[in-house]
Parts: sequence; structure tokens; C-alpha cells
Amino acid sequence: MILRFLLASLALLIASACAPYQFRRAEKPKPGKHLLATAKETGELSDREYLMRKATLGSRAERLEALDVIERANDPELFTFLMERLKKEDDRFLQIKIMHALAAYGDVRAVPALRYYARWDQTRVGVEAIAALYELGDDSFVPNLILKLRPNEDAPEMAGIAHRALKKMTGADLPPSVRAWMNYYRIHRLAPYESRAWYWPFRQPLPPTQEGTTIVATRPKGKPPLPDKDIKVRRTHVTWTDFWKPDEP
Repeated sequence: MILRFLLASLALLIASACAPYQFRRAEKPKPGKHLLATAKETGELSDREYLMRKATLGSRAERLEALDVIERANDPELFTFLMERLKKEDDRFLQIKIMHALAAYGDVRAVPALRYYARWDQTRVGVEAIAALYELGDDSFVPNLILKLRPNEDAPEMAGIAHRALKKMTGADLPPSVRAWMNYYRIHRLAPYESRAWYWPFRQPLPPTQEGTTIVATRPKGKPPLPDKDIKVRRTHVTWTDFWKPDEP
């Protein structure tokens, strides 16, 4: 019995070694020039490559400063770098800074990654992910943020963090009340189609983008107007006597 098991295991190993190329594990990508350069070679790096190096290998203060410069530079070539750093970074403050940069870039490709943190992270990182999604036109996780206004013994500071985030996101000055913010959220939806019950978080479409690009389309500030093709308001004047007027024979 043992011999039969060993023979079967050996056959599986041989088959895996002879497997087609497309089923083998992909090789790791080679590190960029900004990571392979030595101290003497850093002078040959471009400004973009030097920022990428500082945001990856520098101290915490240097990485924060480099990410701040990347956020203000708004260089489309650095978007892929920010997405990679968001996946690999383990410092929560740096993750928040990367989310701010992604929100400032306004690229819809950052929405799926931010949705993951908004759904599963219950700390301030998740709050900042919801705020970044709101800036990108996705407000589907705002109810999760509103529910954090309730007192929590395990994390008493989350109520204040959530309230400040809601006020900064929306510009509305409302008290820390779940009912008040839920009413505001229902009235000021960014994507009304997501209010349907059959839309699950992982099935929600991406926010609308500018034609031919991945940049999120700009939306008007304030309360959106009602569509004329769906809702038509007609003014009628009906008096009390007209309402109770008997039918003519």
C-alpha cells in the first residue's frame, strides 16, 4: 500500500515537471532600475525613478515626503507604481498616503483595489479607502462608514474618525447621528443604480469615466437635478369644492 502511494506521488511529480509551459508558475518580474541602482548610480536616475526609489527604500519620513510629491506631481506614469506599493506596503500611514494619491489621480482602475480595503479593513485604513472611493465617484461603501458612528467599546476612536471623514467628504455639517447621515446619503447618491438590491459589492460597475480615458468623469457639486425623461412634475390647482363636487348627470 505504501509502495503504491509512493509510486503515485512520483508519477504526479513527473507529470508536473513535464507540464506545458502555460501551466507553470510565472516568473517574478525583474526589479526596476530604481531598486537595482547602487548609491553611486543614483545620480543617473531620472526624477521619476528617484521618487520611486525614495518611496520604496527610504526611511518612513522620506517615503511620506516622496509620496506627497508623487501626489502633487500627478504623473500618469506613476499610477502603476502606486498600485504596486498599495499591495506591498505594510505601514498603515503609508497606505493612507497612497490612497490619497490614488484619489487625487482620479483613475478608475484604482476602484477595485480600494473596494477590497473598504470592505475588509475595519481600521482607519478602511475609512480612508471609503473616502478615496467617494472622491472617485463610488459611494457604495458610505453606509459602512456611517454605521461606524455608533459607539464601539473595542475602538472608541472610530466614531470621531468616521464623523470627520464624512464631513470632509461631503462638505455637510451634520451631527454624528446615523439617522441624519443615512438620510443625507439616500438623497445625495452619486450612483443611483447601485441602490438596487441585486447589485453585490463585487458586481458593482465602475464609476463613469471620460470618453476614451480611465479618468473618472467630473460630477457637479451639490444635489443632482431630477431627470426630465423619468419624472415630470405637473402643477394642478384643486380646491376643496371641486374635489367634493358631485358628478354631473
